[in-house]
Amino acid sequence: MDERAASYFNSGELLGIAQRLIQMPSENPSGTEESVALCIKSILEENGISAELSWAAAGRPNLMAAIEGELPGPVLVYNGHLDVVPAGPYWTKPPFDGLVEDGKLYGRGASDMKSGVAAMLYAAIVLKRSGVPFHGKLILFFNVDEERSNLGMKHFMREEFTADYAVIGEPTDLDACICHKGDGRYRLDTYGISGHTSVVERPDNAIYKMAKLIIGLELLGNEVKRRKHEMLGSASLTVAQIHGGTAPNIVPSHAQIEIDRRVLPGESEEEIYGEIERTAREISAREGFDVRLEQYLYLPPHSLEEHHPLAQTALRIATEITNERKRIKPFLATTEAPFFSVARGIPTLVMGPGSLHRAHTEDEWVDVQELTDASQIYIALALELLQHCESNEGGRL
Repeated sequence: MDERAASYFNSGELLGIAQRLIQMPSENPSGTEESVALCIKSILEENGISAELSWAAAGRPNLMAAIEGELPGPVLVYNGHLDVVPAGPYWTKPPFDGLVEDGKLYGRGASDMKSGVAAMLYAAIVLKRSGVPFHGKLILFFNVDEERSNLGMKHFMREEFTADYAVIGEPTDLDACICHKGDGRYRLDTYGISGHTSVVERPDNAIYKMAKLIIGLELLGNEVKRRKHEMLGSASLTVAQIHGGTAPNIVPSHAQIEIDRRVLPGESEEEIYGEIERTAREISAREGFDVRLEQYLYLPPHSLEEHHPLAQTALRIATEITNERKRIKPFLATTEAPFFSVARGIPTLVMGPGSLHRAHTEDEWVDVQELTDASQIYIALALELLQHCESNEGGRL
C-alpha cells in the first residue's frame, strides 16, 4: 500500500465502522436498510465526502458517493449491499452488538457483507484524507435488497451509468472470484376444489397434483445436473419450497412450489423457462389439470477473463498484502455482478473479506485481520487502476 495512505490507515477506526454497521439491523425481509444507509452517509460527510441517497422503495435507499482524481481517467466502482438475511433465533452471540472476541467480529452481516462495505468505505476515507494523487474517479455504490429481489440494483440501472471496472465486496476469503452461476427463480401453482375431508368422495386435491409435478421436476433436475462447466461445475434445478392447504380437515384448493435453477454460461433464460414449462405442461395435460408458472427472478451467469488486468492486479495485491497465496476461483453463490458485467459490459470482480461458508449462519463472523487486509487491498487496487489510461468516460449519473 502507498506509504502516504498507510500513514492515515487506522485498523481500530475501521473496526469501529464495521461494528457500527452491524449495530444497524437491516434484515431482509421485514426490515429496512435506511438506518445503515444514513449511518454511512454521516460517516462519509464527516470525512469530507458528499453522498447521495436514492430510494428504491419506502425506507430502502441506495447510497452513492464519489472521489474525483486530479485529471480525467478510469472509473472504478466499489459495490456492496446494505441488507442482511434475518438473524434467526439460535445465536450464542448477540447478532447486532458487533462483538469482538478472539480476533473475530461477530454479527449478522459480518461476512455477508457489512465487513466488505466497511472496508470499501474506509478505503475511500483514507484516500480522501491522504490526498494521494490519482486520475479518474472512485465511486462507492451501496444498494438495498440484494438478498431478495434486487430492487436497489434495478432502481440504479434506470440511470445512465458506465465504468471501467467494478469490484463487489462479497465474502471470498480475499480470493479473486471471476465467475459464478446465474440464478432463475420460479413459482408453480396447482388448483383444486376445497371441501370437508370427511364428505368429499372424489377430492380435487391441489397437493396431489403438485406431487406429480415434483416427480417430473426431479427427473428434469437429474438431466440438468449432467450439464457441466470447467470452473463452475454442474447446473442444477431444486424444488426448494412447498406450500399448500389451509387445515388438516379441508381438501386443499391450492398448492405452490418455488423452484431454484442455477444457470451455466451458454444456457439461456428462454431455454430454462421453456424446459420447466414443457415439463409442467406435459404432466398436467396427461393428468388432466391446470397449472400456472411464473418466473419472478433471473440473473444471468457472470464471468471475467482470468487474465484480465482487474483480476490479475487484484490477485497480486491481495497476495502481497495478506502474505498468503490467493487464488483465482469461481464464486459459489450468485451475486449482482451481472447488472454490471452483462447489462453494462463493465469488467467486474467479486472479492471481499469473510467466508461464504459463514454467511447466513448463526454466530456469523469475520476475522478482524481479514477486514483490515481487505481495506488495504481496496486502497492499493484503486491507486493502481486509477492511472493514466483510456477510459469509457464512465460514471455519468
